[in-house]
Amino acid sequence: MTRRFLPTLALLGAFMASVPAAAERRGYPPEEFTARRGALCEAIEEHATVMLFARTRPLPGLRFRQDHDFYYLTGNENTNAAAVIDATSCKSWLFLPTQTAREASRDGWNWLYQEGAAKRWGFEEIRGLHYLEEFLARRRRSGRHPLYVRMSERDEIDNSRGDAAIYLARRMVNPWGAQPTEDAWRIEQLRLRYPYYELRDVSPLIDRQRMIKTEREIEVLRYNGRISAEAMRKAIEITRPGRFEYELEAAATHHMTSNGAEHAAYPAIVGSGPNVNIWHYNSNGKELRDGELIVMDYGASFAYQTMDITRTWPVSGKLDELQERAYRATLEAQKAIIAAMVPGATRQETRDVNRRIFDKWGFEDQPAYGAGHFVGMAVHDVGDYSLPFAAGMVIAVEPIIEIVDRDLHVRIEDTVLITENGPEVLSSDVPKELDEVLALVGRGKER
Repeated sequence: MTRRFLPTLALLGAFMASVPAAAERRGYPPEEFTARRGALCEAIEEHATVMLFARTRPLPGLRFRQDHDFYYLTGNENTNAAAVIDATSCKSWLFLPTQTAREASRDGWNWLYQEGAAKRWGFEEIRGLHYLEEFLARRRRSGRHPLYVRMSERDEIDNSRGDAAIYLARRMVNPWGAQPTEDAWRIEQLRLRYPYYELRDVSPLIDRQRMIKTEREIEVLRYNGRISAEAMRKAIEITRPGRFEYELEAAATHHMTSNGAEHAAYPAIVGSGPNVNIWHYNSNGKELRDGELIVMDYGASFAYQTMDITRTWPVSGKLDELQERAYRATLEAQKAIIAAMVPGATRQETRDVNRRIFDKWGFEDQPAYGAGHFVGMAVHDVGDYSLPFAAGMVIAVEPIIEIVDRDLHVRIEDTVLITENGPEVLSSDVPKELDEVLALVGRGKER
């Protein structure tokens, strides 16, 4: 990336090196998005246009979260918006819907009506959405012109592009649920209306960029790691027979929200007894009973960066022989996998590490996952799994041992930042050493 696209160190340092508790929710300085657009332009080695779309509507009953790719490159959180980038000059234009006073009284005035917004956010112009069609027509050149749009699935806070593709395929089985996605419809319309544009998928370029976190994103992730880890501690502390799974969720959620989290990164998974072997269980309604294990998987989202943490502990604060052996094997494997995650190492190397340790503890039948999924704007974030580790990657590590007929599932998960100096565990503020975890169980006040 050339220097003209990099935010200055002074701006980054001044913009909240670490967010204090009970601080006003804040995001990123405009220079962050200008730099991201600059990096994308440099990755496109031809005369081309990039086109991005915002969400068309908020999800019912939830705090609004913008389309990740659109927010990543614009910083804008309006619905029904579009952005166009000239990849050669890296000039950018934003198109927003016009508003009536009544609409603005409900949602606030968008950037189209805010004086100086275009300059502040690095756009040539902010125009009404009605001008977008003419704008695209005016960019016509002789011959075919490359137009980069998203042709892959949209990732969500708790679903990767791959997850979205699988859920879409399952929906297509229903003959009454087989309507195309918004992106698929847009692609069809662009081809119909502008046959001189040669459509290309911008997703791989954005994914490669999002995979390596910026300094500002790393600041947010470090804060999120601390708060999400503290939230998990709160849940462990209030554990005792007779409580309910949802009480542990409530304790963790209260701590995350009290420290500025905009969202949960995904629905809390608090499984006890037979529920521990349901990987994405989130009903969280069962009573906790003596002798059972708890598997809790939960994290927050701050400024469009998520966290993924799992801990396993006994309701009573005591483990039997098999549970303890499984716990110690999982912990040893997780620590060894993390230690192996250095720049240049591969995922296969971490799987080999995992395999050796599970075999040593007598768990030859358990799968060795090694390093897990990328973490970022989505919990299962975008990224290229074939690449060796590189500084700036953020990856979840969650080896698992489970024996279903014993209601046994041991998972210890942390979110790890790869640095030039080795791995940094972002979620280290919640204990995982067995004696520390057991000492924490039930330590909180009685209800």
